[in-house]
Amino acid sequence: MALFNKSSRAKSGGSAFLLVVFVLIILGGIGLAVYVNEREEPQIAAIILPELCGAETSFDFAITDQRSGLREVRVAIRQGTKETNLYDKSFPRQTWVGMAGLPEVRGSITLDTRKLGLEDGPAELLITARDYSFWGFGAGNSQQIREVILFDTKPPSLSRIDSPRYIKQGGAGFVTYRIGEEVPRHGVVINGFFHPGFPLPGKMDTYGATIALPYDAKKIEAAVIVVADQAGNVAKAPFGMIVKDGKFKHDTINIPDSFLDLKLPEFRQYYPELKGNKIEQYVQVNNEVRRSNNEAIAKVCSVSMPEKLWDGRFLRMAGASRAGFADHRTYRYKGKKIDSQVHLGRDIASVRHAPVKAANRGKVVYTDYLGIYGNMVIVDHGTGVFSLYSHLSQISVAVDQMVEKGDVLGATGTTGMAGGDHLHFSMLVNGVMVNPLEWWDGSWLSLHIESYFK
Repeated sequence: MALFNKSSRAKSGGSAFLLVVFVLIILGGIGLAVYVNEREEPQIAAIILPELCGAETSFDFAITDQRSGLREVRVAIRQGTKETNLYDKSFPRQTWVGMAGLPEVRGSITLDTRKLGLEDGPAELLITARDYSFWGFGAGNSQQIREVILFDTKPPSLSRIDSPRYIKQGGAGFVTYRIGEEVPRHGVVINGFFHPGFPLPGKMDTYGATIALPYDAKKIEAAVIVVADQAGNVAKAPFGMIVKDGKFKHDTINIPDSFLDLKLPEFRQYYPELKGNKIEQYVQVNNEVRRSNNEAIAKVCSVSMPEKLWDGRFLRMAGASRAGFADHRTYRYKGKKIDSQVHLGRDIASVRHAPVKAANRGKVVYTDYLGIYGNMVIVDHGTGVFSLYSHLSQISVAVDQMVEKGDVLGATGTTGMAGGDHLHFSMLVNGVMVNPLEWWDGSWLSLHIESYFK
């Protein structure tokens, strides 16, 4: 009887084990079937295209599948009955279980309308991806996006109205032109430097750009009006100008120990990274700090209000002229040359802590200490025109404050690279420092700039 019970229990236990194994096999098979027949579709990232596509428009695409991997990716453009493949690739199976294809495919495509034979008007962009799932009897999951795009390959109409015949080194001028449609970007490029344009009030489809020539430009390599529409189509109208010599002075400045002892503590406070002896620190300030200061000023003055806030000639502070625009300076210490720089402004001295007044109406865009310029105020007068006041002992205005011609901005002083109390005054056009003499001259200003606004 006992043997029978043991035999029965053994058979019963064996059957139960086989049942568990059978169930596990079934469940494993079901799991494997579910795994290899996964239903997750490939993911296609949103394609960013402009509302209007020009003659050449580029875009990036990214497609992912983190379950079975990508089998095929196709990108095509369809216009009318014509369909052209832009990208069509199949990826070989790497394994029968798991990530059989690529987990991600990225690419960049340029829609060149001329090469692709596309015409202006609507077209359809098609992006299709298929994975390595066994779903659909091995067909896999697929995903497709369709995006309607609009081609515009015709550049906007552009005609030059007027431009300067002559321009001085460190001088300014004005260019006018007409555009046949509204565009997001237009202006004038002089030797690679872009001067943005703005609409002229009361003149339909007519625009202007205040331009400038750096003091060290010996000739015009290229001067061209450039207009770009929403689709990226560009129209250009080149023109010529004759460069006049700026006739700049050359001076020698001796640097005594008394000046170094007076100024270096101030600079070390703001620039603790200065190293070396007194002369080495002075040269670092006169070179590296000056360069970074000028870059900061150019950045502040690179964006201007399109409205003309100024009116008539710019005021000159009363006082004696101590230094001119673009004076070329050689610096000596104990008879030895230690540096050379160019002075990009006009120095005016009258009395100690004399009131400094706004040269014209505008908006204050900078009020702070800046290296060799010391305490400084910059005013945006609109249409790309800025005025700069530095070495101030005090500042009486704040950023974003509107000022009228003659309003007090602060007082003269000796902050920055100033040995005596005076005002360093600069004029800038779109960040390019220009000669203030032109802007102090009412006749020149009326003839060469303001007449275009009337």
